Amino acid sequence: MMDKQRPKRVLLVANVVKEHVLKFHIPSIRRMREQGWTVDVAASGDEEVPFCSRQIHGLWKRSPFTPDTLRGIRQLRRVIDEGDYDIIYCHTPVGALVARLAARKARQRGTKVVYFAHGFHFFTGAPLINWLLFYPIEKLLAHETDLLITLNDEDFARARRVFPKTLPVVQVPGVGVDFSRLDVADREQARRAKRTQWQIAQDTLVLIYVAELIRNKNQEMLLEMLLEVRKKRPDAVLVLVGPDHANGRYQRLARRMGLGDAVRFTGWSSDIGECLCAADICVASSKREGLALNIVEAMYCGLPVVATDNRGHVPIIRDGENGFLVHVGESGKMAQRVLEIAENPQLRGRLSHADVSRYSADAVSRQIVEILTNV
Repeated sequence: MMDKQRPKRVLLVANVVKEHVLKFHIPSIRRMREQGWTVDVAASGDEEVPFCSRQIHGLWKRSPFTPDTLRGIRQLRRVIDEGDYDIIYCHTPVGALVARLAARKARQRGTKVVYFAHGFHFFTGAPLINWLLFYPIEKLLAHETDLLITLNDEDFARARRVFPKTLPVVQVPGVGVDFSRLDVADREQARRAKRTQWQIAQDTLVLIYVAELIRNKNQEMLLEMLLEVRKKRPDAVLVLVGPDHANGRYQRLARRMGLGDAVRFTGWSSDIGECLCAADICVASSKREGLALNIVEAMYCGLPVVATDNRGHVPIIRDGENGFLVHVGESGKMAQRVLEIAENPQLRGRLSHADVSRYSADAVSRQIVEILTNV
């Protein structure tokens, strides 16, 4: 059983290091270490995780339907049996699947399993295959979970309705954004330098989306939107910042649409603050989100936002108040909103002063550590 007096031992489990642990969890890991806790991290990838006590390189992959999932469960079971952990703190569908199956015996000894759902793959409007694959898995694994953390109203309500009544469910405003990493000393200089790097004129209308290139992020809608915008603003450029997991699909599509010179594919970038400084408007097209911290980051940097009305954008954007929402696939409507902002300095100025302090890493990491302390 857990000794509530001694510093806790936590194993954080996720799918990948680079695009998940490093992107979302460093503030919480740091705060847990400041409490004197031991925090081990298990995820696939060779990148070093700062502040953690020990790093385990997981064998599992993005897809659960490979032999590596079973190998990962066996690997993690040994780690858990040797680690004497108080809490298994798991994230992402595959990471949480591996962790909860590996921790079954440990739970009998008093270890608590906390699952942070960053956005269920089964959601209102999701493809049927998502419901057939992910809903039964999550419903079964809910019995191997001691606390569920959700990010948005839809997931919170659905979890309360369909999972065991004995499973506590809480909601937090994301995993926290380290706003300090977005701060730029001289924004105008950064804007000029980044545009020069991207070979974009200083007076060009620049639209930006910071997200990995995958079907869910729906960059095809942004290309269609750009076609419409360029009918009135032929100089407009779209910058897509993020690793390419679509094997060049969107680059080829841009060329077929005649947009080869109007889109910049930058790949993964560590200087997101400078990238956002160089843009005029953030456009977010994803079909599904848990809670979209990429648009929080854009708003912190003073960018107006036009986003699709998925469950992870709706809690952040109040349509017409601090940004605009359009339906998924409404590229024409998105183009209309972009032009409305671009051509109305007063509107742009109002939308550039949104308050996003509740999403700060400091505020959210305090909530998370408090939840883990009380689990």
